[in-house]
Amino acid sequence: MPSLPLADLEAQVGDTHRTVEDFHVERGKVAEFARAIDDPDDVYLDEQAAREAGYDAIPAPPTFARTSFFPRYRPDGIDHDLGFELGFDRARVVHGQQRYEYERPLYVGDTLTGDTTLTEVYQRDGRGGGTMTFAVLRTDFTDESGSHVLSDYNTRIETGRAIRGEGE
Repeated sequence: MPSLPLADLEAQVGDTHRTVEDFHVERGKVAEFARAIDDPDDVYLDEQAAREAGYDAIPAPPTFARTSFFPRYRPDGIDHDLGFELGFDRARVVHGQQRYEYERPLYVGDTLTGDTTLTEVYQRDGRGGGTMTFAVLRTDFTDESGSHVLSDYNTRIETGRAIRGEGE
């Protein structure tokens, strides 16, 4: 169970925090990311290939937006809980689900801002014992003109007991 009562978590539902600032979609980082995920598509490397595939510019791979949560893009005071007081024990937290909804592709040259809203919290009994607490966070990204580009949905789960490491 989190260090906060469920009612305190529920009171934060609907709250929003600025969690990403000046996220520049850089050509070299897009190419590096595409290599890291072993995606050989030339659209991530070559402007002509991207245009021939119907893109306006070099796009970023669909999961590239996740890199916006690296510390270099976080405003001061925003930590791994994205400004929310979840009270989760980090030794018992797992990533439950990730989903993206795009209005348009991310392109090299975009600069994005992200605002994260706690959309839902709930609890369930865990199969391994104890109560699991779920926190669903939605980050809405806008570009320099203020247009909505994508929403990133992330579910964090605090399990009923500590996550065991390998060999335990």
